[in-house]
Amino acid sequence: MSLSPSDELLRTLAPVPVSSPVLDLGCGAGDHTEALLRLGFPVHACDPRPEAVQDTQAVVRDLVDAETAETCVQQLSLEGLHELEATFDWVIADRTEALVDSPADLATLLNKSQNVLAPGGWVYLTVPATTEGPDGASHDDTVTRFAPADLDTEALDIALVESQAPSRVEENGEVRVHALYRHVKRPTPK
Repeated sequence: MSLSPSDELLRTLAPVPVSSPVLDLGCGAGDHTEALLRLGFPVHACDPRPEAVQDTQAVVRDLVDAETAETCVQQLSLEGLHELEATFDWVIADRTEALVDSPADLATLLNKSQNVLAPGGWVYLTVPATTEGPDGASHDDTVTRFAPADLDTEALDIALVESQAPSRVEENGEVRVHALYRHVKRPTPK
């Protein structure tokens, strides 16, 4: 299913120099990869699902040569991110359902993202938001859902710094939780 690129993401990246390298983590059908390439960003995309990689490579081939499409879009899981021979100023982890099945997976995603971020780099993240039924209780479905408090850096026990408090956003007809993190080198105690 193809969705339009996230307005929230495009607003977030509006002031960012287009020379900033971006990793589209969990690229899906390539909607964000395509939009970012069209804006001029150097983009690398990855997804653990072979069909998502093929879809994104097809989109990218319309914008760059076939060889570049093959090298800038790869099938990689979170565990395989260390294979990337680059660092990025931004990691875009929008629509993370292919990568995140639990809060522990979310912490892994953020820790692995930190490993490929340049110092001062950013992680843009959205995950499915918890839903409440008419009785006020959360109803379970096949997707792991999160509340804004679940994305708090202390709750996740991650080294990234929360740059913007996690919040609910509605986009493309669904409610998601959005967070923005930064890779900041913390001073060492004396």
